[in-house]
Amino acid sequence: MRLNSTLAQGRYHYSCDGREMPVQDSWQLGNDEQGRRSLVSRRLVGDQGFGIEVFALLEGGLVSECVVHWRDEVDEVSAHYKLMPEEGKSPAIGDDIQASWTGPNGPQQLNIEGEERLLFPLMRVFMGPVLSRLVQHENGLEVVSPDIVDPSQRGKLLSPRVSHRTARSMAGDVSSQKAQELGSDIIAYIYQGDEAERDAHCYVDSRSLLVGYDWPSSTGRLWQVRLRDLEWSSSLKGLL
Repeated sequence: MRLNSTLAQGRYHYSCDGREMPVQDSWQLGNDEQGRRSLVSRRLVGDQGFGIEVFALLEGGLVSECVVHWRDEVDEVSAHYKLMPEEGKSPAIGDDIQASWTGPNGPQQLNIEGEERLLFPLMRVFMGPVLSRLVQHENGLEVVSPDIVDPSQRGKLLSPRVSHRTARSMAGDVSSQKAQELGSDIIAYIYQGDEAERDAHCYVDSRSLLVGYDWPSSTGRLWQVRLRDLEWSSSLKGLL
């Protein structure tokens, strides 16, 4: 899977308590060789380029399929996730999700069923569309994503992880202040993610692009992510 054309690209800058962190998080949006809307995102840490790469197909405002590669000092592993809509229908929330990944005993496969489950390939650039879906569901949604919580547990690495997540619109001074800082068309959300990212503040523009992300860690440190070096085709209305 690779892009045949590029319509937009950018990178995310990470900081912790105001200190720049050695994270390279870049993405490209375009079309693949078959003309399908596609998104490639890489998040690498350190000089050796260890990290994660995702190639995803986008359809109907959802990630319909993705291939995930993980590389660290131990090994390289990969996984494949795909929505399984009914024949003749477009992908939708609640479609079965077929997951294939490399386990310690060889290839593994699982079909994940659920009426309100959303496929989320982890990377920051996918957060905007996820938030727009979550905010429409007051009680949240179950989100299926590749497991990278503890990479030392090789049996779980990139296997399906189901977690409950919610988002609600933010109002008040914080929202207004960030809108002035990040742009006039910003929508601010309060996001409840997994254990590591509760009460995160997320800022999304009118193109469904995540432009800012702030969350306090369990140790009290403030992590911040900001979109930088954005290039955007005038023919492109939004991320999805």
